[in-house]
Amino acid sequence: ELSDSAAMTSSRRSGRLLLALAGALGCCQLFRFWSFVPGPQASPAPWSEAPHFSPVVAASAAMPALTMLAENAEAKYGDYRRWSSVLVPLSTLVFPAVGFGAFTLYLFSEDFAFQLIPGSKEGQRRAALWDANPRTAQENPMDGLINPDDYEKGLEEAWERAKPKGSTVTVKDKLKQWSSQNNPHFWRNKLSA
Repeated sequence: ELSDSAAMTSSRRSGRLLLALAGALGCCQLFRFWSFVPGPQASPAPWSEAPHFSPVVAASAAMPALTMLAENAEAKYGDYRRWSSVLVPLSTLVFPAVGFGAFTLYLFSEDFAFQLIPGSKEGQRRAALWDANPRTAQENPMDGLINPDDYEKGLEEAWERAKPKGSTVTVKDKLKQWSSQNNPHFWRNKLSA
């Protein structure tokens, strides 16, 4: 068994060595073809046609001369004065006045901080939208349970083990009472005061 593994590792090593040797030979060939200038015998024959005028070549030769006519891209003193006379009042007077004015109008509207004001019109409107959605509306707390009967049975068993001696309270009576309870501390209920 030991000799088999030694034979396998030696065959793997020879294969790796051959692969590395082939890669090095390929790199040398690429280096030879791309690194040296060909000799005079490999140069192409001279062009025998008479040269003719090419407008594309003339336009490409004239482009650097045309760029010398353009002005340098730099900020001049006159440009600075012109832009500062517009941007300074705009950024220090107009934008803040419009922003603070809009915030003041929003501050005194009914929609400002409606999440913090219980019973606000916008809060009631959004609560009605959530209640209208069948996925988010939940009137009965037992609606989310997969098996409410099993829950009630487990609650009854747990109450029977934990209730004090002499207690007449039953789980069914409590669940019936809680189903119709109007909790005054519930955040959607309006206080009667």
